[in-house]
Amino acid sequence: MYRDAARAKARRIAVLCGALGVIAVIVWIDIATGLWQELVILSGLAAGLVTFLLTALVLGRLMEKSTSRRWAPVNRLALSDFLHALADEEHSELSRGHVIPRSLSAPRASADSADQLAQLHALRGLVVKERKRLSDALSRWAHFLASSGDNELIMRHVADIALQLDRVRDSALEVEMSPQTQKFTVLIGEIDRCNALFIALVAELELRLRVQERLTDV
Repeated sequence: MYRDAARAKARRIAVLCGALGVIAVIVWIDIATGLWQELVILSGLAAGLVTFLLTALVLGRLMEKSTSRRWAPVNRLALSDFLHALADEEHSELSRGHVIPRSLSAPRASADSADQLAQLHALRGLVVKERKRLSDALSRWAHFLASSGDNELIMRHVADIALQLDRVRDSALEVEMSPQTQKFTVLIGEIDRCNALFIALVAELELRLRVQERLTDV
């Protein structure tokens, strides 16, 4: 998840550098050669391009920051709602910044087939509840988050966890239908990946909430 955020930031920097480079070339041509005075149509297009780039990169960014600052309190509420859906409520103290991510417990390999089936059935029931928590939070806040700031990665990561929960459920069902060692190992791997996504998203939400707190205090 952090790699996704880093890639998005790198893309923004690359676009900014490229745009500034284009503007610098256009200005240099005007100063060094006077080409734009001779080619009126091209000069108009170049001027339009510079105006567009400055508007998109400077004005658009300023408006985005202004919108984020204005909606920061509501944004904090939305992110906190996701955090509640991901946190272990019995061991977490969210108001004090102490958050323990929720996790799925892997079923134990058991010689008693009835016991193993009971564990797998309980796991599938838990997966359905966890997915509903996330789906409910996402359905409540998706429209607001999409229009109030740079929240795309958060929503994508929530969706990634929901998809991973589906993989855990399907894998558990396969083990129930055909309890083979290989399938059980695959199930444990899917559970581990799901728990890792829980931990990563909780850390990302905590970071975003600290940013929103600074915006609110400004």
